[in-house]
Amino acid sequence: MIIKYITIKILILILSLKLVFSIVPPTNEYDCVSNIKNKFNTTYSGDLCATGVECDPQTGSVIGILISSPAIVIQELIISDIECLPYLETLITKGIPIGNGFIYHQFPSLKSIIISDTMNSMSNGITQMLPNYNYFELSSSEFTGKPLDLLHIGNVKKFKITSSYVKLVSSSTLPSNFSTIEISIWSLNYMDFSNYPRFKMVAFYFDKNFDSITIDNFSTISTDVMNITHNRDNETESTEFYGHKNFKINTLNILSKLTPPTQYIDFSKNVNYGTIRFLRFGNFNINGFFPIINIQKNTTIEASQGQITKFPPISDWADSNNHVSLQMVQLYQQLPNYTGSAEYVKLTGNQISGTIDESWCNTELNVAYNHLSGPIPSCFVCYFNNPVIPGIDEQGASTLFERFIGNSFSNLNAKCPIFLPNVSVLQLNPPQIKVFGKNIGYDSRNWLVNSTIGFSNVNKVLIGREYHLTLSSGNFIGVDYFSVLFKLPNNTNYTFPVIDKHPQLKSIVVFSDSLVTIEGSYFSSYMGHKNQTITIGGIECYPESTSFFKIECSTTNSLNPSFSQLFVINVEGRESLVTISTNIISTNDLQCPAGCTDITHGICDMYSGYCICNDGYQGNDCLSPILNCPSNSLSSNCSGNGQCNTFTGECICYSGYQSEDCSIPVLKCPTVNPSICSGFGTCNNITGICKCDDDHQSSNCSIPLVKCPSIVPSLECSGYGQCENTTGICDCEYLSFSDDCSLHNCLEPNCNSNGKCDLSLGKCKCNSLFTGDDCLIPLHFVSSIIPSLETGGEATFYGHFGDSHTNLTLTIDNLPCPITFNSSSIINCTAPPGKGIKSITIKQNDIIWSGKDIYKYIGNDLKCPNDCSNNGRCNKTTLECECYPNFGSFDCSGSIGNTPNSNVTIGTNSSSTTIKNQEINFQIYYKQLLEVDYNGKIIKQYPLNNNWNSNKSSSSSSSLDQIEHIFTQSINDGNNQCKIISNIKEIIKKQEITFADTIFKLEPNSIKLTISIQNYTYQNNLNTLKLEMVASVNQDEENECNENESSIDTSNTNDLSVFNYIKISKNNKLFSGRFINRVLSDGVSTFLSSTTTKSSSDSVIISLNLPHCKKECVIDPDFSVLVTSKFQQNCEKDDNNKKYVIPVAVVVSVVGATAIAGAAYLIYRKKFVENQLKVRLKVLKN
Repeated sequence: MIIKYITIKILILILSLKLVFSIVPPTNEYDCVSNIKNKFNTTYSGDLCATGVECDPQTGSVIGILISSPAIVIQELIISDIECLPYLETLITKGIPIGNGFIYHQFPSLKSIIISDTMNSMSNGITQMLPNYNYFELSSSEFTGKPLDLLHIGNVKKFKITSSYVKLVSSSTLPSNFSTIEISIWSLNYMDFSNYPRFKMVAFYFDKNFDSITIDNFSTISTDVMNITHNRDNETESTEFYGHKNFKINTLNILSKLTPPTQYIDFSKNVNYGTIRFLRFGNFNINGFFPIINIQKNTTIEASQGQITKFPPISDWADSNNHVSLQMVQLYQQLPNYTGSAEYVKLTGNQISGTIDESWCNTELNVAYNHLSGPIPSCFVCYFNNPVIPGIDEQGASTLFERFIGNSFSNLNAKCPIFLPNVSVLQLNPPQIKVFGKNIGYDSRNWLVNSTIGFSNVNKVLIGREYHLTLSSGNFIGVDYFSVLFKLPNNTNYTFPVIDKHPQLKSIVVFSDSLVTIEGSYFSSYMGHKNQTITIGGIECYPESTSFFKIECSTTNSLNPSFSQLFVINVEGRESLVTISTNIISTNDLQCPAGCTDITHGICDMYSGYCICNDGYQGNDCLSPILNCPSNSLSSNCSGNGQCNTFTGECICYSGYQSEDCSIPVLKCPTVNPSICSGFGTCNNITGICKCDDDHQSSNCSIPLVKCPSIVPSLECSGYGQCENTTGICDCEYLSFSDDCSLHNCLEPNCNSNGKCDLSLGKCKCNSLFTGDDCLIPLHFVSSIIPSLETGGEATFYGHFGDSHTNLTLTIDNLPCPITFNSSSIINCTAPPGKGIKSITIKQNDIIWSGKDIYKYIGNDLKCPNDCSNNGRCNKTTLECECYPNFGSFDCSGSIGNTPNSNVTIGTNSSSTTIKNQEINFQIYYKQLLEVDYNGKIIKQYPLNNNWNSNKSSSSSSSLDQIEHIFTQSINDGNNQCKIISNIKEIIKKQEITFADTIFKLEPNSIKLTISIQNYTYQNNLNTLKLEMVASVNQDEENECNENESSIDTSNTNDLSVFNYIKISKNNKLFSGRFINRVLSDGVSTFLSSTTTKSSSDSVIISLNLPHCKKECVIDPDFSVLVTSKFQQNCEKDDNNKKYVIPVAVVVSVVGATAIAGAAYLIYRKKFVENQLKVRLKVLKN
């Protein structure tokens, strides 16, 4: 429908161009139009913008053109014909051949194109992507049966193809920028729309060749509006209804003769439909009944020109926002009662008989041209003159009266018998009201607030009975009441309150003994609007007329003349009371102060203007309650000793009495010369006792008060003693002492030699090894472990355990380890079987200590690294490789050959070791010492590099077995007084070292590094230390023969082995490291774990995770430098593929007393030149 509307609008626009004669296009565009005229023999004038040519009224540029010819055209419309019109927005052709590629060309301004009858010039159809168009229409007969790929129209917002039935396809993945929103297609099939976005409108037209197998694809279409036309060329054929198969369409319009179904079609799941329309649908019923059941309330149903002879359950259809329309469907039954809530129901052009029940007042009803009779309900009669409502009534109708013509009703000339509107306010701002009542009508255009204000929004809550409306302007803030003009049925103004209140009385005039006029507000707006009663002196006065502001009433009995008669008016349960004069011609119009507050406080006498207060209230406005004063006597106020103020409820006591009820006599305090309380205090007249100031004491405040010293101003003797105020000396409590009692001895004065007494608190401050009030409970920890075999057995734990062992338990990996012996420094237990690295937990004295990953079972299935590369023998005891001749490295992977010399430099303040081999520098140094908690969080951090003090070098005795270099630094951090010593030894002769029950060798020309950390104080007994070392490589200059990037290999790192290994390579030279996974903690061999982290491609950080050592820890890694088989000494080709090794290594020992030591060895060849140590690599050849 939208596309059809756009097409018609464009045609009308172009046809209207014949009225424009005064605009001339620019010269180039004028020539272009002339060429088109000559080429295609068009009929429009070539010198002015006229019929068929639309020009911009400001610039004269051509923005629309229609190209057609009365004769058969052979020449094609090509791109150059139109490119000379740069501002052309709309192009229409009729009977013009279209040149190849024309429709795919992107013209700069063209937005809409309509092509009719291409003279078979486009027999291949649309074969590629169309450019961006707002609207594209193609109407020609040569496309029937040709495929149409919808992806090719993805740049067109609105697309239409007619006169040919095409086959829809979708050849590839839908692009993300697919922008088509409306399509109208003569088609042979449905295609799968699953991947397509939601459309605004889809229209399909099918003929007898429709492929019904593709109906299942109908369910994949997602659109706001769907138009379906079947058999448009042969309406005698019918089609199966399949609308219930889709759940993504909002409005469905079907123009097709539908096949009667064999069973009812269930719409209970089709909540998507807002509207379904059937047009010329044929005999689509089951035994005369509409064949669709369970239609949703939010769905509008329209059916026209078909056969539904029996009433469907229309009371169950539609809600107040939807409607039902069954027009010319051959209904011939009697009109049933209506219990639904549809916005309106159209039943025109049928054969319905009977009468209209009052129940039909709940909707707008149109029953024109049926067989109905009897009276029309007053809800409709009152609005016969109502103008037609757009969208509901038929075109050409003038009033709602025409909804009932064509029948035999008996009251078509009747007037409205009753009209009872009511209005209440729903919201002050924005202003909203509710209109409800009897026979209020269906058209909110009949209602105007304050005679002028209409409504911007109307919510039809109950059709014909209740409407919620938002005013188009203004608000109700600060408004008491308002009026509503009801133009129909009787053009009457009624006033209504914003908020209901009690009747407000302004004037009551007694004209006679039976006639009274009452003026004010908040009365019944009209007779019958609200229930209201009036009594005067007990005689009822019946209203004869009423409005919101005025009532006239009369009595059947004469009023008793009096200057004070009670007047009561009740409006819908809200009551007001006053007294009036009922003498004839009495005017009662005097208002009382504040209206006497309310009827519970008093009643206003409107004749005099004075309040008559109710019992318990007083004042000219009766606002103030009469208050009783306190008393200790039931017979009098204020105990008979004072006067009562009834407004405040307070007593004013007579002389000699006091208290709130005046029941207590005034007592005098001691007097000295002649001041009360000696002039140094205040008298309590109830007790007769003096309250002395801060500097005096005694009953008459005559004795000075001496204060005791105190560190707490508000407490005497600091709160820990009694003050003798005559002397100012403190008497301290037990354990407290000093002149102000501010110091306190501990219960255990020396804290059992495990701490010191804090005299300011009187509590022991324990050292880092103990806790508790008397420092007897040890803060235990493990410093070293002798583990069991993997089969289990005895395990020994060394550390600090104290002398108190209440409820001592030990677990390994949460499994119990039964204790066989324990002392203050040793625990023996029988370990359960296990394998690998485990955590332990020791609990005693309700204190738990845990060591994470510190217990390593002794295994027997470990191997040497890389199985010694098949170039050596594995020592099963040490798990070290013993390489065959001519091979070296920790895994025997290198061959000893002709290698360059190396030099070793030891930094004077960094304690680092640098090995220089040609252009390559390998370096080892200590980075930092960390204190970490159980979860590995860093608690303290101490940088070590570049903080060393160097001592002189020295040689060992006699044989010069080694040369030592010693470096020191200190950590001064609060209570932590830690000393660190780094010892570097140059090994000259071959040595065999036993460490942590492991034997390994130091070759000649090696370096041994030792670091010792002494007297470290932990922040917590669960914390441990971590020592970080850095191994790195850098390059001074390029090496044409051996240039190669740095790489780091940590694949041989395994805490379950005896040793861990790392390797750094650069320019075919390898720097390897070895770490023994054992540590001597307080002299006992125990497990040590290590981790490696690549900080860059040129360096690696080795982290040594130490136990909680108390006296001493010792660890021992080592390093080596190699060359690969690719290394070239003189840039010559090595045909024998020899491997070379630079046997340089570093051995590191770590010693500490909360001491940690690290060592590494560096094997190198060295010579002494001019008393300076120079290191050279030994050349080993095959």
